[in-house]
Amino acid sequence: MPRIQDMSDRMLVWFAEADFEIGFSLVDMAQAEAAAGNYAQAAQILINADNVFLDIQQILCKLRMPDGGPFRPLVGELRRAIDLANSG
Repeated sequence: MPRIQDMSDRMLVWFAEADFEIGFSLVDMAQAEAAAGNYAQAAQILINADNVFLDIQQILCKLRMPDGGPFRPLVGELRRAIDLANSG
């Protein structure tokens, strides 16, 4: 049975990694929309980025890494990118 747990954890790590890529891509998309003057679209995209960020936090809690563990730098970087895009 421990193998299933290991595979489950591995899958959660893959999901977290994918969510980080999605989150940063959404920030880039939002910034492009804002630069084009599409502020409502940019705001909606940033809401989606926030939802991805929350999903990452839930995954890390399932992995028993609520502080981010080895993902801590990425967690901080994504949060800052979302906040910066929201303020710009």
